[in-house]
Amino acid sequence: MSKIVIISSSTQKMHDLVNAMESTYRTQGILMTNGNLLSEMKAGIPDCIVVYAEGLSRTKLFGVMDLRENADTLHVPLLLIADENDVNIFKMHVKPGPDAVIDTTSSYTDIRLAIDRLCATSEKVSSVLVVDDDPVALKLVKSYLEENYKVNCVKSGMLALKFLEKQKPDIILLDCYMPEMNGPQTLQLIRNMPDLKRTPVVFLTGNSEREMVMSCLNLHPSGFLVKPVKKEDLIKKIEQTI
Repeated sequence: MSKIVIISSSTQKMHDLVNAMESTYRTQGILMTNGNLLSEMKAGIPDCIVVYAEGLSRTKLFGVMDLRENADTLHVPLLLIADENDVNIFKMHVKPGPDAVIDTTSSYTDIRLAIDRLCATSEKVSSVLVVDDDPVALKLVKSYLEENYKVNCVKSGMLALKFLEKQKPDIILLDCYMPEMNGPQTLQLIRNMPDLKRTPVVFLTGNSEREMVMSCLNLHPSGFLVKPVKKEDLIKKIEQTI
């Protein structure tokens, strides 16, 4: 069952939509006026975000703007239910804009069909978690992949473990050498998580890290890539692995 989050500035509209959709989806309603919408998502990252908009203004959209720019929700498809005027205001202030738009007069059946189409599109996108303490390396790898994959980046092994408590990526790219908790130590803890025992992990290594590579072999990673990694080599490895 797909997870959806319904966001509206109207308490009544939010409850009406939640009641109409909860038999079909795992559904949560959040008021648009709440500042940090991501922190309100009790079931984790949804498969689709539905925004019911009435009487929009830039101030009302602050929470949605943050949500669309957040790395964790950037690739979650967004359905906007609004009239023409509110659609224009939404597109003016929220980047990226909605993935689909329907009018406020649409039936619940039409809304379900729109959600199903977006969820189906979302399910086809593979997700990648990149773990590296080097912000330059993170930015480079993300730029290589974000066109074709859902990419999340974290700067330490500890942050990776926290992320993995809520989400399961299709593949993990893990830097070997990081302070406090290195790549092999991080992978050992990942393998102790029941839902992640078979998740493929590819180590990112430097040319001078041969001893580190040897220590990784008994953890049975899905492979190694030497940094700085070339875009074509990275994409090829991901496609071969997942």
